[in-house]
Amino acid sequence: MIFKNLEEESDLKNLEENQEIEEEKVSFDEFPSFKIEKKDFHKYPLLSPLLEIRDTPKELYFKFKNKEVLNNFLQKTFNGEEYKILTIVGSRKNTNYGKEALDYLLKYLAGQKIIIVSGLATGIDSWSHKFALQNDFPTISIPGSGLSSKILYPANNLKLAEEILKRNSLMISEYEEDKKSQIYFFPSRNRIMAAISDAVLIVEAGEKSGTLITARLAMEYGKNVGIIPNNIFAEASLGSNRLIQDGATPVLSEFDILEMLRISDNQQRILDLNFHDKNAEEKLQKILKELSKNERNLLQKIIHAGNIEKDILLREIEEEFGTTYTDSLVALMSLEINGFIKEEMGEVRILK
Repeated sequence: MIFKNLEEESDLKNLEENQEIEEEKVSFDEFPSFKIEKKDFHKYPLLSPLLEIRDTPKELYFKFKNKEVLNNFLQKTFNGEEYKILTIVGSRKNTNYGKEALDYLLKYLAGQKIIIVSGLATGIDSWSHKFALQNDFPTISIPGSGLSSKILYPANNLKLAEEILKRNSLMISEYEEDKKSQIYFFPSRNRIMAAISDAVLIVEAGEKSGTLITARLAMEYGKNVGIIPNNIFAEASLGSNRLIQDGATPVLSEFDILEMLRISDNQQRILDLNFHDKNAEEKLQKILKELSKNERNLLQKIIHAGNIEKDILLREIEEEFGTTYTDSLVALMSLEINGFIKEEMGEVRILK
């Protein structure tokens, strides 16, 4: 059964259980709708961060394929595993470089437990949703209008919106279904995208781009903000390049995004080791076997020390194993590149 108007309902449990939708026969407005009020945001991990910002939305409207899809997103959990949220925004007039860089990064992130959030606008937003679907990431679209097909903005992305819903992803708006887009809706919706994220990636942003609003809000909310650096002469990136000067993280590879989200395959392999587990030593030895001798010595020392100053670490390694400063430095860089450790302010630690 397809339910078209559930605005009067206030709890997810009121959704009907049998919501099978035949994808090839369903048009945009036949997908279910649902409303959640501010008083209920605390029930859902996806929405609870909105309670910590100024101007929390009074209510949010959702469009989705079925109850299970909606519940997965609200809990940020798929197949029993918790996901992180990466909001991606950028220029409406993106360059080929911006598109290619985003495609490259998402391909290398494929398989990670990440939800991609963007705003359905033309340019980078649209490409974010398309590349997310191509690489099997769950994606959330937050347009600057209501969710009716008659007024969805931009109208030329209606087919993309349908594809998002058919592919088990989600659409959210703080505006009633038939509320037409207004110019002030866009900076307003940016606060939602920034607030629900674990990190924000800026692909390209001009000097006066609305994308900068999302970045500034994310910084205000304490989120990690990453920037894909670009040509200093490119108008599409004058604003985003400047954000790097303001403390945003230059994103040079997928590892930088994993660090912003606090997830990493190699990090997780280390952190998953419960040293009260009788198999912990065996698991650790398996990891160490894959490393070079110098990398192995360094990693064991860092695990034992927790956080340690780099100069002290390299001196101790030289005294204990006779490894030269240069050889240890190369091994240390290899461990960082491969996601095992992080060096900050002259201190080395296991990546967290």
